[in-house]
Amino acid sequence: MHKSSSGPRADQVRCDTIFTYIFMLVTSALATLGPPDAAFSRNLSPKFPAAYYAEQGNKYFDTLDSYASRASKPNYSTHVIRWEWPPWLYLTGHKDHWMTMDRLLVLYPTRVLNRDCRSFKVQPFSRCRVTFHYEWIDSYVDIYQEFTFNDYGQITFIEAWTDKAGFLPMNATIDRWAEGKAVSRLSTRVPGLGRADGRYQAIPPQHLARVDRHLRNLQIRLRVPVIAWLVESVRFTFNA
Repeated sequence: MHKSSSGPRADQVRCDTIFTYIFMLVTSALATLGPPDAAFSRNLSPKFPAAYYAEQGNKYFDTLDSYASRASKPNYSTHVIRWEWPPWLYLTGHKDHWMTMDRLLVLYPTRVLNRDCRSFKVQPFSRCRVTFHYEWIDSYVDIYQEFTFNDYGQITFIEAWTDKAGFLPMNATIDRWAEGKAVSRLSTRVPGLGRADGRYQAIPPQHLARVDRHLRNLQIRLRVPVIAWLVESVRFTFNA
């Protein structure tokens, strides 16, 4: 998890709106994510033992833990996506080479504590609750995180929330592991994650109106991932 301060909600909404309009202009001639009949992640069923999916969640957190084995790493798809909901920075990982840069976090001593990773029979197959202890600022942050997989056991989509009421995609008091129908997650709405290789799909821009605003936000950021990350970093810096 990439730590930053959360600014006022009004400022965040305003900045998100401005960001969306700017990049809508930049990407208006480009393709967007998937047609209405595309394959979604819930089409897939587990192809590996339950323990495998929980283990992959733990291996992911090993890459963010300064004290874990450097040899421990998860099995990423080549086009893996990481999406971290506010107060974090939305798109914080795109493709496996970007994810390897998580190792640089060892420069900022961090422990990932209270790990509870479990496997599920429906996507996302791995779901975890952990606590990040950022030792360099002595701060503790609880995180709820989900991992979507393809048929080859590779992680295709990572989605994270602050584990606190008001940030989670479900009411954790009655649905602690987000198994109910009222859960609002992005991973199950990304076209293509239900293919065997789990790679997201693109379609012509005329379908844009059919795409929900969160999916459109993801598509915009995927076109310019580094710029999108820098914009969010600046926003958080000034809202701190």
